[in-house]
Amino acid sequence: MTLAFTRTVSFGRLVGVALPGEDDDAGVATLAAALPSAERAHALTLPPARRVTWAGGRVAMRAALAELGAVAPEMISSTPRGAPALPAELLGSIAHKRTVAVALAARAAGDVTLGVDVEIERAPRVDISERVLTDDERRRVDALTPRERAREVLALFAAKEALYKGLDPWLGRYVSFQEVELARDDDGARVATFASRAGEPSFVLEVHEEEAPAGHILMTARVHRRSG
Repeated sequence: MTLAFTRTVSFGRLVGVALPGEDDDAGVATLAAALPSAERAHALTLPPARRVTWAGGRVAMRAALAELGAVAPEMISSTPRGAPALPAELLGSIAHKRTVAVALAARAAGDVTLGVDVEIERAPRVDISERVLTDDERRRVDALTPRERAREVLALFAAKEALYKGLDPWLGRYVSFQEVELARDDDGARVATFASRAGEPSFVLEVHEEEAPAGHILMTARVHRRSG
């Protein structure tokens, strides 16, 4: 089992785990050996590809929690919405691709939730911009060179995925790609906005692009529910 990186970021502790191929029996066994027995047993019930990413996500989360000085439960199960189920005093989010699993963790502080997403940076087989971007976002990316445009579309997708993970515990519903809009402020930082539906709370959204393993895009997000 190889930690790809571990660092403190604005929203908490971020850890990445390099994943073995699903046919790499020795690598998969080493990864599983880093899990407690309950999680190891659960991993064995999953299909091979899912086994690797699930185990990698739990290894990354456990490493992130350990660096916070927090005690992880014997079994980090999933909530009904698919997020890692952690004690109330802890926050966490997991994402993975076939090459890496990442976890973001922090101690709970007020009405705050976290999200993380990782994507493989590669030439898209199809243009997803019409599906995942708002009209204003499409106008901005269309002004870029083809290479810059492809990367920015994927970065916006990853940012929205991270933000949706942060919004989900509050809303418990599907949030469409057009409900969150991203732009940049005068300093070039990403700014996210979300228009709550009637009866829903309002939020302050934060999103950062983090240093990622070569060939990947990595986004972290923090969602703060406004009071009142």
